[in-house]
Amino acid sequence: MLRSLLGWGYCLVKADWKALMKDGRLADVVFSSLRYEVAPDEYWYFDFPVKSAAERAEWAGTTAMWKAQRRFVEKDAIGVFAHKERFMQKFGHLMASGGDSFIYARSDFSRAESLVGGDWFLKPADGQCGAGGFHLDAKALQAAEVARILEVRLAEGSRYILERCLVNHEALRRVNPSCLNTLRIVTGNDGKNAEILFARARFGNGADVDNLSAGGFATVVDHRTGRVVSDAVSTNTGRAVYFPKHPITGVEFRAIEIPHWDKVVELALAASRVEPRARVVGWDIAVCEDGVYLVEGNHNWCKILWQLPARKGMKKELAKYVQRFG
Repeated sequence: MLRSLLGWGYCLVKADWKALMKDGRLADVVFSSLRYEVAPDEYWYFDFPVKSAAERAEWAGTTAMWKAQRRFVEKDAIGVFAHKERFMQKFGHLMASGGDSFIYARSDFSRAESLVGGDWFLKPADGQCGAGGFHLDAKALQAAEVARILEVRLAEGSRYILERCLVNHEALRRVNPSCLNTLRIVTGNDGKNAEILFARARFGNGADVDNLSAGGFATVVDHRTGRVVSDAVSTNTGRAVYFPKHPITGVEFRAIEIPHWDKVVELALAASRVEPRARVVGWDIAVCEDGVYLVEGNHNWCKILWQLPARKGMKKELAKYVQRFG
């Protein structure tokens, strides 16, 4: 009960009250937040205005996911995934950098010269959902130009992970060349056996990152074959909107086959065995020409990314996961 109330309070604190008042559904949004454990934005993403009570009950919202994920990952292990420095220390051997990426602070403009001639990606060490991450192509820049970019893009007081920019396999780059398009593979490990629970592919939409929160797209991937089996969802408008083709490149999403799929599965399962205190984790994986690399691990894998591409509420599936891995 306490966790439910805390979750409800969190949902209401995060609400855009001006938008709710304007839409004229304030009472129903507040009721849904308490009754169905969904945040106000999820009320719209899950299309609650046209759903019956039974249909609404099928969707896993913020509070339900938070309660489940606290059971999937022990409290003292959450920091391994919440802080990228700790994550790199533990999982660096599965990453492209081998764990050698380093921290870059806003005051480190003296390092700008060392970045000249390289292709980089910087992301906040404590960031989530791609927020604050950006691509820095310094191959044709001078040190002063690099320093000016860093001064503008790096947040005051923040620490950044600096990594060499990965380049997708051509099969994924042709879908969206603006950023690294990644996979979200969610695994379950009961201490004896590890398995893939589900898979999603994310594609950027002209931005530096592929996250839904940055205007990107998400699709369902058949975890047995590596084939994309759905249209792509976007939440850029505050609603779930579906696209059969990428609006910029025209590539049909359902025609995509993820390269190196056997290696993707192997990497995700290997990652799931590293931290036994985390039994259900969402792994972000990059597929490149020369192989596959772990990018991040997420103890709080996204309910939006999970459910919207499938156009289906997964609360019953979540309950099964809790029974098996909680």
